[in-house]
Amino acid sequence: MSYIFRGRLCGYICAECFEPLAQVKVRLYRSAVAEEVTARAVASPKETFALLDDEQIAAKKSLLIAETDTDEAGNFSFELGQKQQYEGGAFEVDVYCGTVPRPRQPRKPPRPRQFTITTLQPRWRVTADENALYYWDYCLPYRFWCYILGLLGLWTICGRVTTCDKQHVPIVGVKVRAFDADWWQDDELGSAFTGTDGKFRIDYFTEDFLRTPFSPLINVELTGGPDLYFKIEDAGGTVLLSEPSSRGRDVDRENVGPCFCVDLCVDTQIPPPFKNPLFTHVGDFHILADINAGTGLTNSAVLGHGGPKYAFFGGMKLKGFCPKTSPIGPAQPMRYRFRYATLADPANLIAITGDKVVPVLVGSRLIQWKPFSNTLEWVFQSIYVQGSGATPDPTPTPGGPGPWGFPPAHVIVPDANGWINVDQNGLDDGFYGPLIRFDSNKVVATAVAPGDGAGNAVSSPKNGVPIRIVFEAGPVGGVATFSNELTNVFINNWIEVNLVDLTEFHGGGGTDACSQLLNALDILYTADHEQLASFAVGISSAAAIPGAPLTLPSGTGPRGGSGTKHIDISTWQTCSYTVSLTTSRRLTDGENDDSGRTNSLTFCKCK
Repeated sequence: MSYIFRGRLCGYICAECFEPLAQVKVRLYRSAVAEEVTARAVASPKETFALLDDEQIAAKKSLLIAETDTDEAGNFSFELGQKQQYEGGAFEVDVYCGTVPRPRQPRKPPRPRQFTITTLQPRWRVTADENALYYWDYCLPYRFWCYILGLLGLWTICGRVTTCDKQHVPIVGVKVRAFDADWWQDDELGSAFTGTDGKFRIDYFTEDFLRTPFSPLINVELTGGPDLYFKIEDAGGTVLLSEPSSRGRDVDRENVGPCFCVDLCVDTQIPPPFKNPLFTHVGDFHILADINAGTGLTNSAVLGHGGPKYAFFGGMKLKGFCPKTSPIGPAQPMRYRFRYATLADPANLIAITGDKVVPVLVGSRLIQWKPFSNTLEWVFQSIYVQGSGATPDPTPTPGGPGPWGFPPAHVIVPDANGWINVDQNGLDDGFYGPLIRFDSNKVVATAVAPGDGAGNAVSSPKNGVPIRIVFEAGPVGGVATFSNELTNVFINNWIEVNLVDLTEFHGGGGTDACSQLLNALDILYTADHEQLASFAVGISSAAAIPGAPLTLPSGTGPRGGSGTKHIDISTWQTCSYTVSLTTSRRLTDGENDDSGRTNSLTFCKCK
């Protein structure tokens, strides 16, 4: 019998904020003192939690049963049995934090820490396959988890922004900036945007506030922890809240610990910035609500396409708004541009222009034209933004008698720096919706990912690239006065590995793809992609396949699978059969998802 122990670990930052214990190591130990097992197994974890030093960890090494790593959601799984000399008894559960579970890493890695949570005596439940199963879901109290975070030099602010009235309506999509009121200078600890529930989270390190103008030679803080105050801005940069630095010296903000939770409110009397330029969507996916800033993947499906943890590919419509004239200062004509940078080199911003631009409809305008006769009429003319190979098209002025038919599109081509002038004759107050279509294939590699032959695992899998996209807008000929960005969008244009073959076509019953098969069928298959949604091997024929339905290789999730599937075909009818491997990727351009691919082989079965 196998004992399957599964669970999920998390830790509270405060009562309304918790996080998974991601990418930590869970270790199971036999108890060193048998007499204490029962007492510890019935005790609450708050009575058994203990931080271990190096000597204590070394002393437990011989008692280790097994260890495994948690995933991004804090999930873990053990399969225990004879190999581990385990027969269902109690064990101690320890957690080893060897790395910092944050996207950004500190300059100086912290010392690894290990702590004991509790002793468990699982109440095993026997499953249908005669294995024993136990599931344990546990969240560390904030005083324990925040203590560990402090030892690792990790500091977190969880908060919520609402209106200041009695309704306390969540404020969505505003930028919250946290500062430390320092003796030498005020340090910006970090920033974050609020989600649909008005909540935000800012992670920072000890080194972010223990610094002076003379660091790293001198690091002096007036108090042990930061003294917090906040500023809040909307997406256009309008300040909604600006706390004075002295707020950080108040008793509820001074010398805060590694975990701090706060409620902030803004005055709703501030008029909304209706005419401020803004980048809002990739296709139908909102850049703040629908795309995870940490992974660059989508949070969920939108309008029936995409889904949880989809990456992007192909030509991506970057949507938003840019007015005809500047909303601040003199009413000058406006222009905008998009630039991108890889997260490996985030400061190297490159203009989206030339062959990186795919034609996209951005608006329309009214012009005088003779579509049906020799009489001028007001007709709609489409406005497109196009890239390389396009010719800028001013207002057409054909001469001669009509009819002229319908007018060609008015074409705007971004200049060498990516700037696009908003058409002053366009309808409405500016361009709203698609502003440009970004051909990500010109930035992130697109090709068929190489495999190592059907049946073999891929030795060099191809991965995508996370990039940031920055939107800028300002008066024509002037500097950018508005800017916002998508901090992380993950792009993968590689075509997945989709290889299928038959052993019998290469010897062992046949000499080539025209060989007739007698008794055996050995299907070689390989499916691989970082964002693979699913793969499935199938067999079809005009003849009925005898016996129980075939169990053929299939799967979901990233990377896929590979191997050989043997099938006895000695009783099959004489006929032609088709073996196929169908794959699809978890990719979207924001409006359309990957449709998948199928590779097929045909073979003949004879008596």
